[in-house]
Amino acid sequence: MKKKFFSKVTGAIAVLALVTIPNVAVADSDMPWLDSNKTAQERADLLVNAMNEDQLIHMLHGQGMLTGGQAPGGGPHFIGYIPPIPELKVPAFVMSDGPSGLRNGEPATQMPAPIVQASTWDTVAAHDYGQAIGQDAKDRGQDLLFGPGFNLARNPLGGRTFEYFGEDPLLSGRLASANVQGMQGVGIMSTLKHYVANNQDLNRTLASMDIDERTLHEIYEKPFRIAIHGAEPATVMCSYNKVNGDTACGSDSTLIKDLRQTHGFKGLVLTDYPAAWSPTDIRDGLNIELPWSFWTSPERIRSAIANGEMTWDVVRLRVKETLVQMFRFGLFDHDWDSTRGDRVRDMKEIPAARGNAVALKVAQEGAVLMKNDGALPLGKDLKHVLVVGNAAKSQMSGGGSSNTKAIESVSTLDAIKKRLPDSEVSWVSEWNPAGIAIKAPKADVVIVVATQQSSELLDRLSLDFNLVENNAVNIAASNNKNTVVVTQVGGPVLMPWLKDVRAVLNVWYPGQAGGEATAGLLFGEVNPSGRLPLTFPAAGQKALETSDQYPGANGGFNMKYTEGVFMGYRWFNEKNVEPAFTFGSGLSYTTFHYSNVAISQDSGSRSDSFKVSVDVTNTGSRAGAVTPQFYVGKPKSPGLQTPPKELVGFDKVTLQPGETKTVTVTVGPEELNVWDVNTHSYIVLPGAYKVFVADSVNDIKGTAEYTVK
Repeated sequence: MKKKFFSKVTGAIAVLALVTIPNVAVADSDMPWLDSNKTAQERADLLVNAMNEDQLIHMLHGQGMLTGGQAPGGGPHFIGYIPPIPELKVPAFVMSDGPSGLRNGEPATQMPAPIVQASTWDTVAAHDYGQAIGQDAKDRGQDLLFGPGFNLARNPLGGRTFEYFGEDPLLSGRLASANVQGMQGVGIMSTLKHYVANNQDLNRTLASMDIDERTLHEIYEKPFRIAIHGAEPATVMCSYNKVNGDTACGSDSTLIKDLRQTHGFKGLVLTDYPAAWSPTDIRDGLNIELPWSFWTSPERIRSAIANGEMTWDVVRLRVKETLVQMFRFGLFDHDWDSTRGDRVRDMKEIPAARGNAVALKVAQEGAVLMKNDGALPLGKDLKHVLVVGNAAKSQMSGGGSSNTKAIESVSTLDAIKKRLPDSEVSWVSEWNPAGIAIKAPKADVVIVVATQQSSELLDRLSLDFNLVENNAVNIAASNNKNTVVVTQVGGPVLMPWLKDVRAVLNVWYPGQAGGEATAGLLFGEVNPSGRLPLTFPAAGQKALETSDQYPGANGGFNMKYTEGVFMGYRWFNEKNVEPAFTFGSGLSYTTFHYSNVAISQDSGSRSDSFKVSVDVTNTGSRAGAVTPQFYVGKPKSPGLQTPPKELVGFDKVTLQPGETKTVTVTVGPEELNVWDVNTHSYIVLPGAYKVFVADSVNDIKGTAEYTVK
């Protein structure tokens, strides 16, 4: 094996020679990169210069076990794993899934689906969500988690909508930033995924997302930009799909020009499993191939270098970018276990109560009350309650990398029974229509738990519940006027029975604490405060209008993003189409009044910021939380269309009955900018901006104007 020898010359480290020697242990004094007093950059420089070619290539790929593997010698479980280099005291790099909880084959806190986190509209909740997952991961010897995932919900049929943060770049970016801060705050590297435009699962490994330059930067890259600036994530996972014909994991335009140069990312990039296509992906910005070395094997890397396709300097740069993050997060700063040839990992059992408290809080905050004619909250004087649906006995969960194995869980049915110890609480499966018809008339209230499955790998075929679910609701409602529906879904759904039921509570996929959360919300122990992070279309509406947009042109190999920046609520507003449920909407058990909209200044330069404020009063009889939302309508410009409204700020506040609080947000260049295809940069347009203060995107409570000179 080749090694570099070092000698101290006038206080500096100088390379003397590159020679072939056997693998032998080296004293710590000869490993200056172990000095924790040096910066991460300095330590990475020293180590990468000490590595021979084999060791450099070793760091370009890992091992992967999609359902979970275990490191040698009783080490931690993993989904991704780069073995250690004992002769240099480089520790193993242990990675697992983490969008909705630690997933590597071991039990861990099963958090609500990430879309629940998004529908809290609460950066504190998002921080706590990330922190709780990070704490579980730390207890189980992890270094890095693959999460959060926050690609935008361009297509309401998208299979992973449940795993993402909705349809708005600013909401998604700010929640992801808070999530990353929580996770990395406990010492676990966070991974933003999937970069970029991974907006569907249909043909995701082969299709090209054909997006114009402005839309790519202003919509689909913008959430990543916000999270990078707000939280300095260690890692980005590049996506399977192509972007304008180039593979996302092998495009210097995507990974170097945009990600690193335009957006300022300083971490490492690793592939989805598997999303590399060539050894030259390393040249074009990729750091680590997973799950195996399909393209970054020693033979392929050496061949690419010998053919002049890339250089060893490029390899060193990519390895250094990885090592900087490993040093930044202290992976080298642990005792060394010479028997295992790896660092010591202080592994312990995950305390169930810690994560469950956060899971419960997020499930409660993220549930969206979509209809209520006074049926909710339920009283505890009910004599007979009928609960319908298999999901009342076990929580529905999204499939794929977010399908965490829960430590503990309480069903919705059991949580309801606990609150009505002296009442008759019966249950019927949705597959038993006769049982529903017989029992529903005898109940004081019927609670139907309706579900629709979403999963990685498969986009949904429609927004409809299956026939059995709809029939269960219809039979219950036709036999009992007090029918309440609880929906466990991963994205927008159609509700043909909406007018026939008294209330709809959407709890999404609520995680291991979902039963307790649902019951607490139904009985008014918790006041619903969730808001929709995406639009629910009405029957017959299509947010994507042409087959070229989806399922794609050329037999599904080219997704044409011809809607441009008019995606989600932007499209509905531009077309003046009223959906079933609007972006940002959600009901409460109390009422709120908005007044005194004010703006700090009525004009400024392109680099200036301004503040917008509004007073919000709880005019009801219950304490509750509300999320004032702030939108702008940007000025029109020749050849540049802008949406009628775009979210630029939000804040969630809790108010006691009669209490008033002033909510203020700051709006600056990052919120106002557009992408200029002439200068290939973000700019702020001059002109008049309409400022909207709203309870949801279509429920405007006040306006103001601001002029950029």
